[in-house]
Amino acid sequence: MASSSTIPEYGNQDLQSVQQQDQPERAAYVISGSAMNLKEYQLKIQVESPIDFKSLMFHGYDIKEYYVVQGLMKYFDMLNGPTYKTLVRHFWVRASVYDKEASEEEERNLVILYPELEGKSREEMGLAPFKGTEIRSSVLGVPDVISEEIIAFVIGVEAS
Repeated sequence: MASSSTIPEYGNQDLQSVQQQDQPERAAYVISGSAMNLKEYQLKIQVESPIDFKSLMFHGYDIKEYYVVQGLMKYFDMLNGPTYKTLVRHFWVRASVYDKEASEEEERNLVILYPELEGKSREEMGLAPFKGTEIRSSVLGVPDVISEEIIAFVIGVEAS
């Protein structure tokens, strides 16, 4: 039985190269607890077609062409595609947003532990450069990062 967990338009190697592009070395496994007060089983996941263009058109809202022109139909095909509830739940209860503020807090915490790093750049502190907001989580102990570039690559548009 073939696995349907990959996106047929893109090979796994292409997606991995985007994920690993300029990524620092990370631990192979990360044990992280829940980042929210909900338990995994409490998350409600909608698996039906969240965007039904036929129904919208029937009710007088023919908006599909707006998304076709923007090249976003792959995104809607993915939304309407298979959903792996257990993996989605596991990812989101451990997810956190890593933004500029989190980056600066990481630097401050490192300076508190090692005062000699005061005034040094992120690279000199041994930290990866901050490139933009990311969603960080882990699935079954494997660290995972979602960035704007990864989302753009998967849906086949430019990251802008």
